[in-house]
Amino acid sequence: MIAERRNEQHLTLSERMQLLSSGTKYDSCNQSAVCHAFGPDGRCIQLYKTLLSNSCAGECAYCPNRCERDTMRATLDPEEIAKITWSFYRRNAIEGLFLSSGIMGDAEQTSQKQLEVVELLRGQGFKGYINIRVMPGTPKYLLEQIAEHANKFGVNAETTNSVNYSEICPNFDYKNDVLQRLKWTKDLIHKKRREYSGMGRLVGANDTQFVVGAVSEPDRDIVKTVDRFMDKYELRRPYFMSFDPVPDTPLEDGIASPKWREQRLYQMSFLLKDYGLRANDFDEIYNEEGFLGNADPKVMLAQSQPDRFPVDVNSADMPDLLLVPGIGPISANRIVRSRPIASEQELARMGVVVTHARPYISINGSRQSNLASFLGACS
Repeated sequence: MIAERRNEQHLTLSERMQLLSSGTKYDSCNQSAVCHAFGPDGRCIQLYKTLLSNSCAGECAYCPNRCERDTMRATLDPEEIAKITWSFYRRNAIEGLFLSSGIMGDAEQTSQKQLEVVELLRGQGFKGYINIRVMPGTPKYLLEQIAEHANKFGVNAETTNSVNYSEICPNFDYKNDVLQRLKWTKDLIHKKRREYSGMGRLVGANDTQFVVGAVSEPDRDIVKTVDRFMDKYELRRPYFMSFDPVPDTPLEDGIASPKWREQRLYQMSFLLKDYGLRANDFDEIYNEEGFLGNADPKVMLAQSQPDRFPVDVNSADMPDLLLVPGIGPISANRIVRSRPIASEQELARMGVVVTHARPYISINGSRQSNLASFLGACS
């Protein structure tokens, strides 16, 4: 520990910033200081993303910052993070801050430091977006105080059940340290919505993250967990990070999860959240082990149900329109509001990806492609 502190003293502010931004590898977006994320209104925004510290008391088996790993450590003081955030913000390089951390002593001590950052920024008049990734086991009183200042806050679930969690995060208890915090977060967001009703203030939503491939859980289990979390904790935005083995960790000999798997799980989460589908609607598109293939899950779902197609865009109800590849919630609403539709050109102007939708639709009973031949060409 003395050597780590000595090394940290020799790091410049720029070096510490770079180290702590890259240390957010398993926190929802890429490893640069400025990253993209989704705000509470669903819009993609740019955030300054950093750890408070990559010193950590945790022993998470996949993490480059785990306590027993020999690596360079660094810390930013709350005042430094506030100053950096303002610097980016005033240059219009960011719209807000994403703040996570290693476990600095314990969850309470770490969350207290995170609270200091947001209180400092808000006290200085900062109006930007703030997302706090709280620690598993954070006390409720600190969550309540963070909720007063942060637009979004949440704890990472990492995996789907207690057995898997104890395997990769042995310091914490899945039920008490994670699921209980997800429930508290949901309750606090409800409280904020009541308090700010009619004031025009955006209030965030519950979110969490899964590390994909660190354990052998199939995609079916992840999708079912996301669906359950959406019901129970009003989860809005799950994040998925592909496991990549890190040297000098217990999982260093593991197999990296392909990036396309992460992408397909994001697509599945959008279908759950925005299209009204449930986890069991996808049972036919997994392989025997419960994994997705590297193909658009909405197309796979449509191909598994040929009897449902084609749908006539002038008579189909909203659920049937949403099942059509190339038609999303926005374009489906435009179709319903603008009917009757006379041509594919009209559909294209509404945002429909006609080349994707064509095999699955008709217009007043007329269609330009045969679904059976299309499926044969894809097989």
